[in-house]
Amino acid sequence: MNFTKSLTVRFKIDKMKPSLISGERFYSLEEANLIKKLFLKAAEVFESFGYDYINLSHFEPYEFQEKAFGERVKEALIFKDTNTGEIFSLRFDFTTQVVRTVLSLKNLTLPERIYYFGNVFSLSNGYEKLQTGVEFLGSSSINADIEVIEVLFNYLKSIGFKNVKVILSHANIVKKIARKNEKILKAFYERNYDELSKILKENVKNFMLVSEDREILKVLEKLNLNEEKKELEEFSRTLESIGIPFKFDLCELRKFPYYSGIIFEIYDEDRKISVAGGGRYDTLSRIYDKNIPATGGAVYLEKVIDYMQKEKNKKDYFIIDKENGKVGREIADILRKKGKKVGIETENNNLERSLIYAFEKGFKEVIVLEKGSLKVYTTPKDYVIMKVKEFLELL
Repeated sequence: MNFTKSLTVRFKIDKMKPSLISGERFYSLEEANLIKKLFLKAAEVFESFGYDYINLSHFEPYEFQEKAFGERVKEALIFKDTNTGEIFSLRFDFTTQVVRTVLSLKNLTLPERIYYFGNVFSLSNGYEKLQTGVEFLGSSSINADIEVIEVLFNYLKSIGFKNVKVILSHANIVKKIARKNEKILKAFYERNYDELSKILKENVKNFMLVSEDREILKVLEKLNLNEEKKELEEFSRTLESIGIPFKFDLCELRKFPYYSGIIFEIYDEDRKISVAGGGRYDTLSRIYDKNIPATGGAVYLEKVIDYMQKEKNKKDYFIIDKENGKVGREIADILRKKGKKVGIETENNNLERSLIYAFEKGFKEVIVLEKGSLKVYTTPKDYVIMKVKEFLELL
């Protein structure tokens, strides 16, 4: 590259303005701090139920994605290794990746309870979505499904979503009626009354009700869906016995095709949004040549954080040493050993500017060392003066 060309390129780079990638989800510092708290709370709640955390790769083999998602795999972000020719994609879904990863463990002892936290990626409605959730592998018992809902329900309560309700259905209801007919599946997904009335005839009104009344399940008998009716009745009674509110929605249709049993959404009644969802997927492991029953669910954190209070990450002390810097560093070391969060001014700014910066960044107090004295600021204008020794004795 000659000198003139180098200057041109550098000029262009210097003139470039920072911008977001189309579909990128940007999180402010306050939102990032909230995400950290959401992760810590997830760890606390999920581990209290005996779940283990799994740290997963962002990448998945494309062939497994294809088998798991069918036509929906077109929404995956796909890459090709130019050296090996291997095709892979960014993680499109946590459930399939958890199943593949857990089944590859050398010392696998079922049942296995797993939780995760991170992003899934797709070409629809933004490239990345933040989720946390749990997967219960190796149990066909209804108690495993109940536990998954209870775990997610408790987590949502713990982060401030007090008025949530479980919306129950069964994956085989729509599957058996539609029989892979895309037009019928589309009618269910869009809740198209005219189209569904042609299929369900006189049953359509009762079928499309969303209610906690078990009477609406009688419509399943008329459609020869007795097994699904029995499962929903038993499931709802168990939820009722542990105090988790629910409604039935027989038209509910999960977007991923691998669900095979009870499915659910958790709906926030105050904000009128779905905040979590999941269900049973006993046949998913077959794409990995296994036959392991499983169930799970995820919390849609990209929705959740939009309705939660964001706040700055609170820190304890910011130290401005206008002398030689040594005393400031010594005080910082003492405070950190006591578990305090401490920052130190590194620039030679004027005091007013440094004070404003410190409080804007969430520091509770600012310590200023100047002319042999120590000032402790609680606001940019309010402070007390003391000797360094006096301050250290207070600690």
